[in-house]
Amino acid sequence: MTNPIFDQYYSKENELMNEKFQIWLEHSLFSWQWWFGLILLFISIIFWIRFRKQDSTHRLLYSGFFVVIFSSFFDLLGASIGLFHYHYELFPFSSNYLPWSIAILPISIMTVLQIKPNVNPFLKSAIYSAVIAFIALPLLHLIGVYHPVKWHYFYSFLILFVLYLMAYFLVRRSHFEELT
Repeated sequence: MTNPIFDQYYSKENELMNEKFQIWLEHSLFSWQWWFGLILLFISIIFWIRFRKQDSTHRLLYSGFFVVIFSSFFDLLGASIGLFHYHYELFPFSSNYLPWSIAILPISIMTVLQIKPNVNPFLKSAIYSAVIAFIALPLLHLIGVYHPVKWHYFYSFLILFVLYLMAYFLVRRSHFEELT
């Protein structure tokens, strides 16, 4: 037995998704902002492949995948409850900006982790978080990709500060237990 309120909700949601798809087709797909995101995605990946410390690849990817999951979840959560939203997504049914969540944040964190690894992680985290929160995000806002609604860049700074430290902790793990 189904509850009609859920059916009504999913019907409205389906209509909105169809409308979002039409908007994406007409206003986002192949716009310069869309191309910017696609190029940013590929340049980030090429940069990572070219400049990573190859002997630390698996260790860095371990923390990088954590960053992808963490940032994707919080992007989805923030967008879902109306704190901010993105325009010019690469894919129409995504509520987060994939170049940001799956490339820019993890690759930039992995890059900073491998540069001067013995520097105080709190200092590196503060510098990294400030650059991303107070320079990169405002630039995304300036070009019309990122739109904070009920969000302040300082909140991003705090989250990025913790995220970097968590990635640092993961990358510094000395060993894992073997599977038996």
